[in-house]
Amino acid sequence: MTKKKTTPMSPHEREAYEHARAGIRLGTEGKLAEAVDAWRQASEIADAHLAFLDMYYWVKSGYGAALCDAGHYRESITVSMISREWTLERNQPLSSLSIARAYLALGEGEAAVPYLRDVHHLIGDAIFEQFDADLEPEVQAAIAGRGNGDASPTADRLK
Repeated sequence: MTKKKTTPMSPHEREAYEHARAGIRLGTEGKLAEAVDAWRQASEIADAHLAFLDMYYWVKSGYGAALCDAGHYRESITVSMISREWTLERNQPLSSLSIARAYLALGEGEAAVPYLRDVHHLIGDAIFEQFDADLEPEVQAAIAGRGNGDASPTADRLK
């Protein structure tokens, strides 16, 4: 097995990475406001020093997810859109999932449809594990091409 050669991180990449790691840890501990703050710091470093590098997009995808988890849905959509193409190119669903979750939490099911389809394409039926069971019919309709714009799921039904 060949070991993949890695390039050492620049000081700015390392700093952004450390803030992001703190954001991940805080998020898993349920400290959502603190997690958003840590991710925001990582994002500010990425904006100032890492624009359009892989680390920039990685930070944006994590920041968008943290914003969604904390209920900052519009901001989550904006940030996650920045990293969406990058994550899709890497077969990663995080940005599309954050956008879909945010739209569903806002009661904008039709807007969530293309992002739900992205996620389903990448992870298949594991998509249903990302949402509470009462949202399953809406998610199924979206991925089957029968989006329901009349549904207005609430944020507390999202995982």
